[in-house]
This record gives sequence, C-alpha cells and structure tokens, in this order.
Amino acid sequence: MKRKLAPAFCAAAAMLLLVCVTIFGEAPEITRDDLNNTTDMETMVKIAGIMLSDAERTGDITPEEIIKLDVLYGDFKGEGKKDAVLLADFGPRYTLLSAYEQDGDKYKFIDEVGVFTNTQDPRVVYLQNKNRDTIFINEILNEKIGAFERLEYDKGYIWDDKNQSFVNIYNYPVKIQADWNTNWEEGTPKASEGWQRVTQSTKSLLENGDNPVIKSTYTQQYLVSDEQNALNIPLDNTYSLKNSRTIEQNFYWSDDWNAFIIDEKIEKSTGQKVAELILWSDLPYSLAEYTLSEEESTPGYDELVRIKRGDGTTAVVNRNALTDIKSIGAFSRNNA
Repeated sequence: MKRKLAPAFCAAAAMLLLVCVTIFGEAPEITRDDLNNTTDMETMVKIAGIMLSDAERTGDITPEEIIKLDVLYGDFKGEGKKDAVLLADFGPRYTLLSAYEQDGDKYKFIDEVGVFTNTQDPRVVYLQNKNRDTIFINEILNEKIGAFERLEYDKGYIWDDKNQSFVNIYNYPVKIQADWNTNWEEGTPKASEGWQRVTQSTKSLLENGDNPVIKSTYTQQYLVSDEQNALNIPLDNTYSLKNSRTIEQNFYWSDDWNAFIIDEKIEKSTGQKVAELILWSDLPYSLAEYTLSEEESTPGYDELVRIKRGDGTTAVVNRNALTDIKSIGAFSRNNA
C-alpha cells in the first residue's frame, strides 16, 4: 500500500507546485530596467518589497511606505563587477541599505548593510589597498533626553570575504550641536551658566594607498546664552563664544582590525589587544568645564575611550585601563 501511495503523493506535490507557479508566477527579481527607473512609484514599491523580503524585514514596514530610492554602483567584492547598493528610504526613522550583485540583467541579494535613521550623503569610496569599493553614509540622530542633541555620524562599510558580510570600518561623529540648561538639573550651583551649547564641524580627507589614512580636522566651540531661564532653546544670536579649539586626528587602516582606528592598545584586565575608536577628550563636550558639585564632579570624562575588542564587541573604558603595546611589529600610526 505504501509503495502505491508514494508515486501518487509525488505527482500531487508536483501538480501543486505547477499550479502555484501558474497562479502566482515566479518570485520577483530586481532587473537593470528597474534600477534605471527608480523614480516610478510602482517600480519603487516592487524593489522595496524585494529588499524587505531579502533582508527578512517584512514585519518592520510595508513596501508602499517607501518615499525615495537611491542606487549606487561599485565593485564591492573586488571581482570587477558593477554591483549595486540600494537605499530604500521609508521616512526619517527608517532607511534600509542593502547590496546586490550583478548577474546579467538581474541583481541578486548579497547582504543587508544596515537600517539607519535620517541619512544623507551616501557614497562609494575605493580603497586601493583592498582593491574594492566601500560604502560610506552619514546618519543623523536627534536626541532629546537631558539635552537637545543633533549628531551626524560618518559610517563606512566594506565587504569581508572571511565573514561573507559587510562590516563596519569607520564610525565617528562629524557634526555635533548639543544644547542643555544646567539650571534644570537638581543640585545645580546658583552660579551656573544656564543654557549652554557645544558644536563641532569636520573636514576629512582620505589618503589612499597601501596604508590608507583618514585625516580629520575638528573645529569645536563652547557657547553660553544670555537667556538663562528660557523654556526652549534660545536663539542663536543670544549665544556668545566662551571657548574654542581645533583638533587634528588621524584614523589609520589596520588589516588586523579590518577597519580605520586611532591606535592599538593592550587592555590590562585581559592582556588582549584592543583598538581605540573614539577619545572622549577629542569631543567638544569637554570644552564645557561644568560639574554639579564637588561631591558629584566627573573629572574622569576626558579619560574615557571607546574601544573594540577582538570578539567584535565595543565598550567605553578609562584610559588607565589600557597600556601601550611595546612588542616589535606592533601597530604604529607612524608606519601608516
């Protein structure tokens, strides 16, 4: 009996598959014509649906919510192909960025690069030492917890052959404006400054070659407003400059970390190498030399460092938790 049922079952399954294909057709694919017609709403919705499905994010948002679609081309795997990076913008809180590999007149999914908030300035940057293109994009974050902050991060990604995925190679705040009122904080001294502001603008230059370097210049200001008791952020013309500075910082490419880093150190607690990513002393907040009281002061702010460990995790630690690498052949920015 079982032998008779098996052929019948296979035939039924084949018939069902044929019916499904006949009714629903083949799964939609992104074509070259689609990417040449990204201002057409029907095409945008089609591509958005494919992107959400490929990235397994259909539960996040609907294809019909797309408002803009951008396409960038590059050789992201170093294979001489004209691959595509697609940026599906669904509004100020959701932009899906994914890469697709050229396959004739069609494009097949490679990997999701990430989901971002408000984005701008997407660009393809060639890295000579890796013989492939990378993706850079700026992400704007608006925070309103304790302070009113507008932060713009410059973020870079490269295809990693070993992990078969895109990995982050650069992540640094390039534009900052933060406003806060110290009079609102419990325990604030009477002589506090009230509304305060720090700003930062950045100019960066990539020096390509066998050892790429991102050279950045940060222009920072600390300002105080005359309107100490204003309920909302005061007008710009009420602020006066109290302090300013210019900082030069280089980010050196490291093959070991597959990223641009400031330096490499040893974490004392583990004896393992870590990469320095951000020095708090370089951020504009340190210009505002403000403490709540002698008991609640935070003199260690400038000693904080964001690091990356060998397992890929990041953390913020005190500078004294790290020590220099003294072994021969250690990473040195002087050799970059």
